[in-house]
This record gives sequence, structure tokens and C-alpha cells, in this order.
Amino acid sequence: MDGSTSFGSASSGVSGRHGADAKKAISDAKLAELALVDPKRAKRIMANRQSAARSKERKMRYIAELERKVQCLQTEATTLSAQLSLLQRDTSGLTNENGDLKLQVQTMEQQVRLQDALNDRLRDEVQQLKIATGQLNANNGNLGNFGGLSSYGVNPQSYQRSQMQQQSLLAAQQLQQLQIHSQHQQPQMHMQQQRLASVRQQQQQQQQQSQLRPEALPFPGDLKMKGIAMTAHVQNAGPFDGRARSEP
Repeated sequence: MDGSTSFGSASSGVSGRHGADAKKAISDAKLAELALVDPKRAKRIMANRQSAARSKERKMRYIAELERKVQCLQTEATTLSAQLSLLQRDTSGLTNENGDLKLQVQTMEQQVRLQDALNDRLRDEVQQLKIATGQLNANNGNLGNFGGLSSYGVNPQSYQRSQMQQQSLLAAQQLQQLQIHSQHQQPQMHMQQQRLASVRQQQQQQQQQSQLRPEALPFPGDLKMKGIAMTAHVQNAGPFDGRARSEP
């Protein structure tokens, strides 16, 4: 069916073209005769033919230009589709990374709060030890307990002085241990603060890059991670709390 139809259309097109050529040839012959009889009419007919030829040529050029533009638009559409896929993938990656950064910021803020609470407690204990040391140096309330030592040849004042020196030495050792522990904790806190600032800076940069993109949804595991982080900090702070209670 297709072959016969195309053959029929081709034959009709060839016959039509031959008919148009014959008509044009006849018209040219008649036009030559008409030029002898009516030159103005023949000139007008020639002008119309030239105008029609120019119009046909412009039409062909316009069609060719439209086809070229269609091809260019198809190429651009393909390129834009590929770029859109890449942007969607980047958006998904940035959304996930933004969620991870938010989780890290929350965890680090909890660590900083726990570290601040621990430092406050250490400062309070150091202050209490300083007060206790000053009280030991000025304490004279136990003189009556050593009145019977003179009968055994023991000087009560020297015994009290030795006891006070031992207690002062013990308090100084405890104070030194707390200061050393506080010095060890301060660099860790400084590093955590620097890391928190870096994470916040990265998060701000990513938010600037994805201003027109949807906000990242919270992850379902946020509460679970928070619980794990709090449990770990409580376990880490547990041994020191017990030691701090037993030292005074």
C-alpha cells in the first residue's frame, strides 16, 4: 500500500510539473505575442512573475530558517534536560548534607553545654577547696583535743601543726588534680568550639547555594542520635563525678 501510494503521488507530481512547464512555455509564447500587441500588459505580467519567484524564494529561505531553529531548540532542550537532572541530583545531595550538618550542630551544641556545666562544677569545687584550705590555716578549734598529749611528752601545738600541714598538703594535691583535669578539658572544648564554628560556616554556605531549593526535612533518627550522645556524655562524666564526691 505504501509503495503504490508513494509511486502514484510521485507520478502525479511529475505529470503536474510537466503540465506546469508546458503551461509556462505556452505562457512565454503567448507573452512574446502579447509584447508585440500590448507591451504594458506583458511587462506587468513579467513583473508579477518575478515577484512571485522572489516570494517563493523568501518562503523557502524562511522554511529553512525555521527548520534550523527547530533543530537548535531541540539541541538546547536536550542539554537543558541533562542540566536539570544534574541540578536535581545536586539538590538532593545538598539536602542530605544539610540534614547531616544540622544533626552535627545539635550534637556539638549538646556537648558544649555539657562541657560548660562540667567546667562550672570544676570551678565551684576549686573555689570550695581554696576556701577549705584557708580555713585550715586559720582553724584553732581542735586545741582542746590535744590537752592530754603533754603528759606523754608530745607538744600539742606541733602535733596540730603537723595535722594541719598534712590536711593542707592533701587539699593542695586535690586542687592540683582538679586544675590539671580542667587544663585537659579546656583544649578539647576549644577544639569543639572551632569545629562547631566550621560546621556552622559550611551550613551557611550550603543554605546560600540552595536558597531556591526546598528546606531539608529532619531525619527520623535525630531523637535516637540525641539519646545516644546524651548517654555517652553521662557515662563519660560518671567516673569523674564519683571521684569528685569522694575527694573532699
